[in-house]
Order: sequence, then structure tokens, then C-alpha cells
Amino acid sequence: MKKAFVLAISIYIMLFASVKAAADHEFAWFDKDSNGSISLLEAKLNHALYEQFTNLDLDSSGDLSASEFAYFTG
Repeated sequence: MKKAFVLAISIYIMLFASVKAAADHEFAWFDKDSNGSISLLEAKLNHALYEQFTNLDLDSSGDLSASEFAYFTG
């Protein structure tokens, strides 16, 4: 029972790490100038991201941080 629990937790951690790595990769793809944020101009590369940009920009900075980009559904 204990081994199964440890195995399940290990699988969950590996899955979460894989999902995070994929999200980081996607963020980096949009962040063309590698400044750590996605500008409206960079967001224009994807119609869905461009359409959601204003709603995703929670602090109204004009750029999307990685944490704001995490809410992107596209």
C-alpha cells in the first residue's frame, strides 16, 4: 500500500513537471525578444492569444507575465 502511494505521488510529480515544462516552452515561443514577458505585438502571432490579451493582462501592464499567460486557453 505504501509503495503504491509513493509510486502514485511520483507519477503525479513527473506529470506536473512535464506539463510545466510544456507551458514554459510555449511561453518562451511567444516571448520572441526573451525579455520575460509577452507584448501585444508578440501576442499577435496567435489569434486566440491576441483576442484574450486584455483579459489575461491582470495588472494592465501591457505585457503578459508567465503567471498571467498560465490562464491562456488556446
